[in-house]
Amino acid sequence: MRGGRSFPAALFSGPAASFIRMANTLSPTRTGWQQFWRHAHWLLLIPLLADLSYSYVEHLNAIHDGDMISIALPRPNIIQALNDPFGLSALLDGQEYAAPNRYFALKTLYLYMRHMPLFLQHFVDPIYSTYMACAIAKTLIQAGFIALLAYYISCSYQLNSRNFLLAALLVTPFFQTAGYMSQMGIIDYSITYCLFYALPLLLLLIYFLPFYGALFRNPAKPISTAWHVALPLLALVVALNGAIGPAATAVFGAPLLLRISYLAYKNSAGIPGGFFQRLWHGPYRGMIGQLVFLLFACTYSLYIGTFNIENVREFTVWEIYEKLWAGIPIEFNSQLGFPVLLAAVLVNLLLLKASTPNSSTRTMLRVALWLFVLGAIYLALLPLGGYRAYRPNIVRRDTIIPITLALMYIFGVSTLYLLHHGPPRFNRLYIPVLLALTALYSFADVADLRANNCEVEALRTIARSEEPVVHLEADCSIMNWGLITDPNVSGEAARMLQYWNITKEQRLFYR
Repeated sequence: MRGGRSFPAALFSGPAASFIRMANTLSPTRTGWQQFWRHAHWLLLIPLLADLSYSYVEHLNAIHDGDMISIALPRPNIIQALNDPFGLSALLDGQEYAAPNRYFALKTLYLYMRHMPLFLQHFVDPIYSTYMACAIAKTLIQAGFIALLAYYISCSYQLNSRNFLLAALLVTPFFQTAGYMSQMGIIDYSITYCLFYALPLLLLLIYFLPFYGALFRNPAKPISTAWHVALPLLALVVALNGAIGPAATAVFGAPLLLRISYLAYKNSAGIPGGFFQRLWHGPYRGMIGQLVFLLFACTYSLYIGTFNIENVREFTVWEIYEKLWAGIPIEFNSQLGFPVLLAAVLVNLLLLKASTPNSSTRTMLRVALWLFVLGAIYLALLPLGGYRAYRPNIVRRDTIIPITLALMYIFGVSTLYLLHHGPPRFNRLYIPVLLALTALYSFADVADLRANNCEVEALRTIARSEEPVVHLEADCSIMNWGLITDPNVSGEAARMLQYWNITKEQRLFYR
């Protein structure tokens, strides 16, 4: 690291800077090529936008999950959670009910799926509008993750920055909509799981943005007044969005307090009483207050989450830990996606270790070690969140999203450094391997673009029918986790179809 810059900013010195200086010495006859190469990084937008567009098509052809309509209607048990944002019934009266710490997740899905399809019906038919609404939400969340990871990796948020675009391109293949989605998917095919797991972590990454600038960039960027006003509100949204946000905050956010303490100690060397003076009266006081409030809100959320009536209590904590221990190798070996990502990260770290030591490589290795340790702690705490029948191994793609994101960050930072500081002979080997890795994930992520054809055709049959009870030949689930063979079970779906203007009146259906 040169001139006190942060290690992501130092990635693009060396060969990249030499190339630019060389380009500036070109003869006037080559000015056209010089201008072209100066702006050639804009070409990176082509694969980025192409991948996002294809992801949108994949999301568009996903089936509706079985939980969405129960929240969008909503069911009576969901109404109580929607009427009690802070879970006071659980705190003060000890009441057990569904999702007491998921108000914002429930409210988001409720509002979005009740209003977005109706808005889209100004442009498309009612049935298509429901799938389009889900696809838009998933694609926007995916784009948000890519942009945030690119910023954290490159320390640049400008779209015309080659560092930012290259970082975005490096992490994009790991967003699996098909392929390895069941093992390492971040954007779930289910809109409910996407809003309940991916969205809170996206908000958490947004929350950490000002802290990243203030604590890890050099020169430090102070947290603005606007951020200090917004952060407490964002903390409440993150905390009351389910268990994954608070759990990730407790594990990955608490070390920020250690970072603040370290910086206060470092900057107060030789000053009597300087540590406490810097800590309580310096620029760190506001950050400490924000983080303490976030941790308090998350602890409160985890506590009222214990009053969730959906918690399964038939297993002891020790038995759940046994399931975790047995489930880790099962999940790890189920597909190639996660093991290959982990292997790529480890290879990059070994290459950094073998390279000429400097402050950048030392910082990257230290950050990677911290993230591995925190990831192990996060895994060890998962059983405390309870057991779910649909997640028998405790670890699953949705519960390990924080670990997947951490690996993607390490991979992106280390790859950028190796690309820009490796000798030409090294890059001649490293770049083809990197392209092969990208191809592995890209070609694996090929979805069945007819996945929801059966469900769509069934909905069209219901829409065309004049019968109060419609018998369907379709052998597929329809806004449910399984086949509906009893027409009385389709009552909620019938109400939702009428609300979405797919049917003029409620029509029950069955297979």
